[in-house]
Amino acid sequence: MNTFTGKTVEDAIQKALNTLAIDKNQAKIKVVQTEKKGFLGFGKRDAIVEVTPIQEPNEQVPKSSSNDDDINTKASNAAKSASVEFSRSKGDESETPKNAEETKQAIEQLRAYLDAIVIQLSIHATSEVIIKNSKFVKINFDTKEEGLLIGKHGLTINALQTLAEIYLNRLGIYHVTVELDTANYRQRRLDILEKLAEKTARDVVAEGKPVYLDPMPSFERKKIHKTLEHHQYVRTYSAGREPYRAVVVVPK
Repeated sequence: MNTFTGKTVEDAIQKALNTLAIDKNQAKIKVVQTEKKGFLGFGKRDAIVEVTPIQEPNEQVPKSSSNDDDINTKASNAAKSASVEFSRSKGDESETPKNAEETKQAIEQLRAYLDAIVIQLSIHATSEVIIKNSKFVKINFDTKEEGLLIGKHGLTINALQTLAEIYLNRLGIYHVTVELDTANYRQRRLDILEKLAEKTARDVVAEGKPVYLDPMPSFERKKIHKTLEHHQYVRTYSAGREPYRAVVVVPK
């Protein structure tokens, strides 16, 4: 439950919706106090509302999205100008030897596509494809400019990862999850998220109030949910719309 104030009830509600990044139909709203104009400056008071996001189920396995709003502008512009052709694969998605070969070829095309984007971002890097199984591929970049490739809070590398899955979809490959990495960033990030989840849980237990984490990609939200799914005193859910969707940790 969160309390918000405004000159009017509607102002307070709108402030709450903007802060929580949700729509009105995604919120439970309680008017605690209506506004009062007062007289000659006396007795004036603001409106107060309590707004709680309506709980939604924990994150499911994320699917690729073509929503360009989620994509870092710089990486997106580079992608549009990268001179790599799209070719559409056809046929059954079952993992026959023929389809396995088509998938392998598509991944090599993807690698060339990403290399072209990285060059246009003025980053010197070499890429390595690691096919872990028929449904998961990792592309690792070796570079001395990992900070540029990762971007602030992982924005650039996450944008490239989104582009990678969109690219495979356009090639007709829908069953492969792509992970981009450099300098072991993904594992370091998971370790940070685990510590963040545990610290947030302690704060929620100590104060007895919900904590709203910063917006993050679905695969990072899943890590928070998984870390706290068996916690004795807190539970988690996600609220808001992409790209501002965030994890909320609340007391049980």
